[in-house]
Amino acid sequence: MKKKLLTMAFISTILTFIIYTYTKNDDITITSLGDGLSNGMTSYEIAGISFNDYLKKDYETKHQLKKYIKEFATPNITIKELIYAIKENKSITINNEKIEIKQAIHDADILTLAIGMDELKNVSITSKVRKEFMQDYQELLNLIKTLNHNQVIVLSLYPTKNHDALTINRLNAIIRDITLTNNFIFLDISSIIKSEYFIPNNDTYLNYLGHEAIYNELKKVIK
Repeated sequence: MKKKLLTMAFISTILTFIIYTYTKNDDITITSLGDGLSNGMTSYEIAGISFNDYLKKDYETKHQLKKYIKEFATPNITIKELIYAIKENKSITINNEKIEIKQAIHDADILTLAIGMDELKNVSITSKVRKEFMQDYQELLNLIKTLNHNQVIVLSLYPTKNHDALTINRLNAIIRDITLTNNFIFLDISSIIKSEYFIPNNDTYLNYLGHEAIYNELKKVIK
């Protein structure tokens, strides 16, 4: 009797494993939010390949990509405008399918956020601007937190001809604290950005090499 029970238990375990193997869903949904950096915008006002596109290609190659939503990454969008879009549940249509931003955030297995570079590029960073930036960023991440408990990766800012490393580091410290408070992943890209990544040199937007460098850092933090 004991041997029979052990045999049945073994068979049951094998069947459970087989069912799990054939029914589990490893497909990944990637959603990108943010401004021109997230969108892959270049200095020629044309969107090129972004770090998000490199990530998409990676999961496509591994046959693990279920859906890729990048249409909520909009050049020149501010943090306030993105907050408004989420609160109003802005929708887009992709291949005749209506997709609402709240649902896109909720369904994302991997969500990347890169915002702030566009709205700050021609702004003097005063204490008032820094305080408002912090408040807006906090509200934005709080909103995302209510919708997504998976992998949310928040990218830092990086120095440009308009803002030096010291100024950017102060803002990145704010972003980092808010990100970690929400149990999200903070990805500091400020130290990997090189002059050869800009088109033309020292502009705000990066070329494909810059985005490839960000993607390589992104891969390291994705679980």
